[in-house]
Amino acid sequence: MRLALALDLGTTSLGAVAIDRNGAVRGRVQRPNRAHLRGLVSGHAEQDPATLFDDALDALRALARCLDGEPASLGLTGQMHGVLLAGPANEPLTPLISWQDRRAGVAGLEAFLAFCSAGDLERAGCRPALGYGGVTLHALASAGKLPQGEWVAATVADWIGAKLADAQPRMDPSQAAALGLFDVVANDWNPNLLAAAGTSREHLPRIATSGAVLGGLTAAAARATGLPQRLPVVASIGDNQAAVLGSLPSGEEAYQINIGTGGQVNWPIPSFERVEAMDTRPLPVGRLMLTGAGVSGGDAYAWVERTVSTWLEAFGVVRSPEAIYDRLAELALALPDDNGVLVARPVFRGSRRRPTERGSFQGVTFENFTPGHVARAVLEGIAAGLYEFVESAGAAAPAAARIIATGNAVRRNPLLVAALERRFGLPVFTPLHREEAAYGAALLAGVSAGIWADLREAGAVMRLRPAGADEPEQARG
Repeated sequence: MRLALALDLGTTSLGAVAIDRNGAVRGRVQRPNRAHLRGLVSGHAEQDPATLFDDALDALRALARCLDGEPASLGLTGQMHGVLLAGPANEPLTPLISWQDRRAGVAGLEAFLAFCSAGDLERAGCRPALGYGGVTLHALASAGKLPQGEWVAATVADWIGAKLADAQPRMDPSQAAALGLFDVVANDWNPNLLAAAGTSREHLPRIATSGAVLGGLTAAAARATGLPQRLPVVASIGDNQAAVLGSLPSGEEAYQINIGTGGQVNWPIPSFERVEAMDTRPLPVGRLMLTGAGVSGGDAYAWVERTVSTWLEAFGVVRSPEAIYDRLAELALALPDDNGVLVARPVFRGSRRRPTERGSFQGVTFENFTPGHVARAVLEGIAAGLYEFVESAGAAAPAAARIIATGNAVRRNPLLVAALERRFGLPVFTPLHREEAAYGAALLAGVSAGIWADLREAGAVMRLRPAGADEPEQARG
């Protein structure tokens, strides 16, 4: 039995999966992301590449121990927008500067955008924001902090893929577009946007075809992981696109929603199209999708828990996060659907389009600002923020019959599922499997290895269920 493997290098965790031709999960591993650097200057968000690489090897080693078939290929995915600079031997010259980084500041972002023409931004499929690799490179160039000599800017998944295969980084269009320096129409780097970032083509990886093999797993990586030497390592794809591949069957018209730390709503489109406040992103293989991202997600609901915890501690009361979440759910569930007219816009970190915006509540009365009301309003606000993208898309929105939702925030919170169903007027389904981004990367790697003929055949093996249905997860190991 041949197995498609994949590794997902997420912001807070690393996940690895192995799936067989029937779509069953034959192995699943999850590890915390231990690479976050502490004590940084305010606004900086960095991770240590060496720790990430060690943790990647550890996750693959744990996966290899529970396999009951022949590994056929290894796919990769991971956090988007962030960038690290590497030398000619793949040695890291900087930490990973993640998508959460805000070092450029609003002034730096505006300075970068001032160099970009409206036409170039249109063809980029996005309006770069703080945390996009292009904006970060502009900030480094403006501060004189780009290295001398040979270097290349890569995403962490591209860098780790290159290390595993002892190859030069190559970049799938989904990862390239996430830097904000790509021409989605021409499927190539945009020289004008590169110049705006203070760099040039020689410092960016070559563009890879989706599913392209970087090379075979090195002898050292094989020894470290227990996987076969020369196992084909496939170029990484963005975790947003990977989650779409791993949850939305190819060809189905539906809204794919992912709610993790942040929240995104996605749907494939037949040809290049731009919608205000949304991104037009490459989707393997040779397709496109619209993405509304960056309003709020699980981090907004975590704010409710932290706020309640802080208030309790001020009065000498300590409760675990789990206990607070459980009590918030009980209180919110007991409220009527109108929630006492309390409305939240939970953009506590700002949004990509309006980074200086902050969260707000409307309709506050003497009676409706209890923990339960606030929790319910924040959940409704997350759903409303995602639906705003659908409203703004107009005719570009699909005739969807359902929502396919992914992410721990959806799986763990039935009140959030109910909020999505009320706002969109559609039922919510979730995949039977977890680790949807890793699953999607495994499907792409499996197509590359010939396990499936194409992504339509690969996507047909997925199994979905109504959100909240009490079915066991497909998993082994």
